[in-house]
Amino acid sequence: MSAHESAHSHITLRDHQPRSALAGSVESPDRTCPPYSMTSPSPAPAAQAPQFSENWFEHNIPHWERWLADLRGKRGLRALEIGSFEGRSTLWLCEHILTADDSRIDCLDLFATDPVYGDYHARFRANTAAHAHRIREFPGYSFDGLRKVEGEYDIVYIDGWHSAFGALADGVMSWPLLKIGGVMIFDDYMWVPLKYGKPKKPNRLARLWAKLRGSHWRQEALLKQIRGMPTETPKLGVDGLLATLEGHYELLGSGHQLAVRKIRGFDQGQVGHDT
Repeated sequence: MSAHESAHSHITLRDHQPRSALAGSVESPDRTCPPYSMTSPSPAPAAQAPQFSENWFEHNIPHWERWLADLRGKRGLRALEIGSFEGRSTLWLCEHILTADDSRIDCLDLFATDPVYGDYHARFRANTAAHAHRIREFPGYSFDGLRKVEGEYDIVYIDGWHSAFGALADGVMSWPLLKIGGVMIFDDYMWVPLKYGKPKKPNRLARLWAKLRGSHWRQEALLKQIRGMPTETPKLGVDGLLATLEGHYELLGSGHQLAVRKIRGFDQGQVGHDT
């Protein structure tokens, strides 16, 4: 397994780690689930240049700028991030969307020492130090963390356990926490574990046929790969969730990531009528 795959497996299989993996989690009273301070924060110390081991986020920025444009700079925004790693997406949100002083973000992650990337939690804190007053950390499994956080959120970003069940579970538990009008983004909707390699390039005729249908051979080859291992990728879980939410969301975009806007909540009387 390559270093990249090993690291990505750690990041995306958070909720599949043995509970002993949490033993090294750092729980400091300053940023681990503190009450938000509504007073003006003290000036942040001069920030050093962020230190990131990998860049799995920047290619998503053009999509995020479009999906989150209506939220940029609004007061009182709240975001929930499931899977933070070294804080690259956290930092981008704080610098470009959650720019009002009273905006906040809750970050769920194992925050445990990684065999490849070491103490990435320390780098997360260093990279986001300038925005520490806006950030709460919830170390541990997302299943546990999602029972501790309190909605409602304007943004929910799901980048946790990259299995069908993991994506489904995180989506099911966080959907009720999302405001009507809020945006939920799933990372790696079209992702295949690196151990399976890249999709094989078909012959010229197959590529031409895909183009004539308005598709692309890479997209079709990737879908074929995913169909061969449906439970090992997020797509099946995301699709299953959205199938149950028909009429409750607007699709904003679908590709490497998938984003939806919540347009309708559930009628509180539904359960009573249906039982």
